[in-house]
Amino acid sequence: MKKIGVRQSSLLWAGLALFSLTLSAFVTSTIAWFSVSDFLTVGNIKVGVTNHDIRIGTRNSAGDIVFELDDIVTNDEQFFLSPVSSMFQDNSRYMQSAFPTLSSEYPSEKGHRETGNATSGFFQKEIFLTSDVGTYVYLDESTKVSANRSLNEITAVQTGLFVDELNKVEEAIRVSFYSEEGYYIYEPNVTTSSKTKLGGLLDVNVYDNYIDYNSSNEEVLYGDYNEDATLFYEDAVDYDVIHHEYDHAKPGVGGKTKAGIKHLDLERSVNEGNLRIKEEETYALSDLLYQNQYLAYIAPNEVKRIVLTIYLEGWDKECSNDLINSAFNASISFMGEHRSVPLTD
Repeated sequence: MKKIGVRQSSLLWAGLALFSLTLSAFVTSTIAWFSVSDFLTVGNIKVGVTNHDIRIGTRNSAGDIVFELDDIVTNDEQFFLSPVSSMFQDNSRYMQSAFPTLSSEYPSEKGHRETGNATSGFFQKEIFLTSDVGTYVYLDESTKVSANRSLNEITAVQTGLFVDELNKVEEAIRVSFYSEEGYYIYEPNVTTSSKTKLGGLLDVNVYDNYIDYNSSNEEVLYGDYNEDATLFYEDAVDYDVIHHEYDHAKPGVGGKTKAGIKHLDLERSVNEGNLRIKEEETYALSDLLYQNQYLAYIAPNEVKRIVLTIYLEGWDKECSNDLINSAFNASISFMGEHRSVPLTD
């Protein structure tokens, strides 16, 4: 993954814009990592370029790459979103025919480590770019992923939900870019990566309102962490224990230890048991702007493939039931720097 510093040269800028229509009532999610029952769909995504030096295309039904005369690629297929995760995934090795993978949600009471690759619940599309001149592709500062506040206000009135909760959809969304230059996850609306922990305590069986536990009456640690860790537990007591550090957490995350169950001591497990829960690797918008990390390089007359993925990170603390009724807007813009000769480190 190369990072570009400031270099003196004659630059020709090419503006690319990827945009979608307002995505209203778009998302299916129960609580993070729980089975999906109902969902609402989204369509009408458009991808376009604003500079005619760069052409944009996609695959047709026959699998051939077709470049559009009007510099716009449309998507009319319907899709839905449900919680997935980048945990246990390594998308750093690019292959021309491959797509980046994500982990599926945790099914009720079945395993607490790897969950298998998700096959649905996210949007993924190949984009092809070509130009007569070598071009580095970055995100533009106009890029924005935000809650559709006006629609969410209407939904709040109709459903009795809190609009502030609906608007938190903009915090759980991720946008990733996959090309031979690297794999980059854009985390909207942060100034630095939130480094979300891809593991923790869950109540997968949400109907009992207790943190999950195993046959040894010990709480279960879910997610992506080192298997050689030593886990420490508090002594069990004969009454339910409410954990106030989870007072503001979403349903399904933390909450209450059942009487007779040993509560996992995460702090001691980290400090004394060498527990290391993997952190999500993401980039803020400022990290992906010009003079920082580029997303792809188009050599002169090359056809460059970029896979765009939009998904919900299931371990994000804002990934909750309320998002089923939420709406968001997405405007992803690319800026291109024309250079016939690739930059060197």
